[in-house]
Amino acid sequence: MKDTNELNLEIERIKGDIKLIEQSLDTIKNNHLFHIENSIKKINNVLWTVGIMIFAQLIIVLRDLIF
Repeated sequence: MKDTNELNLEIERIKGDIKLIEQSLDTIKNNHLFHIENSIKKINNVLWTVGIMIFAQLIIVLRDLIF
């Protein structure tokens, strides 16, 4: 069985590990998610642009078929 000193050292090590995990989570939340959101917005804009272009081509084809 461990004595009090060893238990205190282990508790301090665990507290240090928890602080490192909190720092990593903060980095992910504040930095990486921001960049991922920006990438998704860019992809979304490209998809809307392509969709509008396809819709415009469809309108042109329908106009030509009708007239």
